Amino acid sequence: MQEFRFLIERNNQAYILAGEEALLTSIVNGAQPVVRFVIFDPPAVLVGYHQAVDQEVNIEEVRKRNWDIGRRPTGGGTIIMGPWQLGWEIYASNDVLGYTPENAIKYGAKGVIKTLEKLGIKASFRPKNDVEVNGRKISGIGAFSEGRYVAVTGTLLLDFDADAMISVLRLSSEKLRDKLAKDFKDRLTWINKELVKPIDMEELINIAKESFAEALEVKLLDSNYTELEKKSISELALKYSSPEWIFNLRKPLIGDDIRYTERKFPGGLVKVQIKLTGRNLIESIIITGDFFIEPRTAIYDLEARLKWSRIEDIEREVKEWFRNVSTIGITEEDLINLIKEVLK
Repeated sequence: MQEFRFLIERNNQAYILAGEEALLTSIVNGAQPVVRFVIFDPPAVLVGYHQAVDQEVNIEEVRKRNWDIGRRPTGGGTIIMGPWQLGWEIYASNDVLGYTPENAIKYGAKGVIKTLEKLGIKASFRPKNDVEVNGRKISGIGAFSEGRYVAVTGTLLLDFDADAMISVLRLSSEKLRDKLAKDFKDRLTWINKELVKPIDMEELINIAKESFAEALEVKLLDSNYTELEKKSISELALKYSSPEWIFNLRKPLIGDDIRYTERKFPGGLVKVQIKLTGRNLIESIIITGDFFIEPRTAIYDLEARLKWSRIEDIEREVKEWFRNVSTIGITEEDLINLIKEVLK
């Protein structure tokens, strides 16, 4: 039976996210595969790699609560991580995790489902990246890769405060806030809501460790970071705590004539901002949202392709770009039509 290292980390968002990048790099360079459980302390509002903080987060409310804001190295939507939920991560070669990010996500879901089964909670996988209980989400999952190595990251809700979640999101009105709060309560569930007798985090960790070992068919050995991993995490934590990474990576366009639209696809919400020069030349374009693309930096390539492109060249540029990327639940026609819609 293959052996994986098992790590537990309770720390701030910058240190934990630095660990995600450092551990994947370490596995690529020959280190033993890893399952890591993490607890964010203090709580943190984390945007996905392709999101803009200004569009998604109520920054003033986050600061009032003395929470952190961070940017994940994975796609997906805005989440809140804190001591009330268990974060879990798997780092391994893709032959262990099914060769594609989609299959890797399903492997992670197996660990969550087994954990819940041991607690007497019946759960199932919901494409593209959720685990649900009676139609309500209890775990969200993301994945990113480097070559033939994959990192799968996810959450498992032990407890949840919907009102706190809503308060730190950027919303357009109190009416929308009230509706969203109701939607969250209708669409989400958590372990201690489903159980007659609540459990604590220590008990959840013990059950989840056993369950992930069974789901992956590996042996988990209590371990520590290597010296190289410690050094890398310390260095990367500077990046993940920097305003440049958190706030400026996907900053919205500014100006008087910014055209904007958004649309929800099976693969996530896509937001497009375009600034035109004249009638048919794209001066700049920003594409943000809670979608997944591999490689994750490929969206910059598409924006660069479309910058200073004529409107009639959009279809050709997007189709050429799609040849070298992998998306979940978003087709090239979806993206072409959305960009054309902005320009109308």
